[in-house]
Amino acid sequence: MKSATEPSPARFGFVHDLMCNLVGALALALLRRRTSEAWRGDGTQLVGLFALNLASGLAYDIYAAYPGPGRFDGDGLPAASFWALPLLLSAWLIAQLNRGPDSGRRVLPMAIAGFALAALGSCASTALAVLADFSPTVDKYYQWLAWVPILWVAIAWSIGAPKLAELSGWRAILAASLAAVLVIGPQSTADAGARLWVAAGDDQRGDSAAQNAAATEQVLYAQADLLEDALDRIAPGRPGVTELYSIAFAGNGAEDVFLSEALGVNEIMADLFDTADRSVVLANSQKHAGETPFATVTALQRALTTVAERMDDGEDILFLFLTSHGAPDHTLDVSLAPYELEQLTPVRLRALLDESGIRFRVIIVSACYSGGFIRSLSNPDTMVITASGADRTSFGCRDGRQWTDFGQAYFKEALPATGSFEGALQRARELIAQREAAAKLPASEPQIFVGDAIRERLRAVHTQKLGTRLLVRSRPGAVATRCAAHYALAAGTPPAATMPGGHRWRLGIASRYLQLCSRRHRPRGPTRCGSRLQPISRRPRRRSRPTSSVAQATQSRFRRARPAS
Repeated sequence: MKSATEPSPARFGFVHDLMCNLVGALALALLRRRTSEAWRGDGTQLVGLFALNLASGLAYDIYAAYPGPGRFDGDGLPAASFWALPLLLSAWLIAQLNRGPDSGRRVLPMAIAGFALAALGSCASTALAVLADFSPTVDKYYQWLAWVPILWVAIAWSIGAPKLAELSGWRAILAASLAAVLVIGPQSTADAGARLWVAAGDDQRGDSAAQNAAATEQVLYAQADLLEDALDRIAPGRPGVTELYSIAFAGNGAEDVFLSEALGVNEIMADLFDTADRSVVLANSQKHAGETPFATVTALQRALTTVAERMDDGEDILFLFLTSHGAPDHTLDVSLAPYELEQLTPVRLRALLDESGIRFRVIIVSACYSGGFIRSLSNPDTMVITASGADRTSFGCRDGRQWTDFGQAYFKEALPATGSFEGALQRARELIAQREAAAKLPASEPQIFVGDAIRERLRAVHTQKLGTRLLVRSRPGAVATRCAAHYALAAGTPPAATMPGGHRWRLGIASRYLQLCSRRHRPRGPTRCGSRLQPISRRPRRRSRPTSSVAQATQSRFRRARPAS
């Protein structure tokens, strides 16, 4: 067997040695002992293993950009290759701990072993990222699974390196500590968003600068005018005509899925319910700061006050959509670095609504644990729809998507097909239940509360596209869904407040017909990563893969929540 300093004379010696080194790395990964004589080749093997590592990352970046045009971006090379220096340093330091006469000759075999192990880790990271695009279960836990290759390489190197240097006692412990620190430590400083292949026209430096745009003085001072202009565009109501006024609120600024969803809901409401000149979007976003007014509790209060002034009291209806992460204590996340913003609670939201004087309300909350909003918001003049139960999580809030799972099913698919807030929920619940069961996810159980007065008021809504949608009482079993008493009990409201006479409220003939027609609106596949408001595609969603050899730390903005809290 050749030592690390003896080149192979075979015709394909380089490739043969490369494969032997990868097999040796696999043995290290399985925590099996390998001596320094087991590693083949010379400095060219280091170059080959380094290139293999970069090729693995490049392959995924090309896959993520496909099928659109792309280009190689040299700006990503420093971050993609930064791992090599700490690994070389760890090999040299651990070899020096041997204190033997041949300690210098151990550096090259140990460096080859470390580079080979890192190449396997990089390939594992790529495979895991691709698998997450096709497996909902892996995708759900990807935030944590992305660390498995990093920890795998760190553990294998911290155990294998001292054995390669033939260390024992305190020197072996010190070598293991050095190996682990020099593998994991650099991940916290590397740019996890760097890519070697980017979509045509994509500028990583521009993206990096955009992440800090919210903190600039220009953006901050422009917010007052931006909010004022948005509120000034809200048109007054027309006497004798029942109209909807729409407010979309995206609270979390770290992940643009909430901004995209708020914009998507605003467009759908304008298309279906003629709210184009009676709507406002409040959204937080690190990358797109300055495009919309910030979503803060104060801005929401201003928007509610303005809408109350423009709408006809006792006639028009407020549509309020809230999307963000949610917490088990039913707090809706309102955040935009570096600002400290007031969080939105159900009690605070109820107070804002009551202070505005708006009577008729349709409120939809897309967040984990959002069912906790029903108890505080429910009254005869209000409809409340939530993406999950009070003790349940919802799913799909990750950067690069246009919709959360609830938003996709309810707004993108069900609402245009039914034209009814209640009817859309019944259809969305079926779609969500099917998808969660297929992915083996815990049921999110979207909830609804409908007051008697708001139901009657919604009957008076007439739009240019939909006409009039009537919600009437029909025979039991006309539509397979829960009765209103169930949702009233979930909200802590006596069933009589929602179901006079104990009857089940169902969708009427018109809504049932629309539900049957909606079968042709089944989704063709998951949404792709990319620009906002993107149509459904058959291609899987792409994510930014950790680019270092040992699976750079998970991107904070892309990996944040796998249930959509």
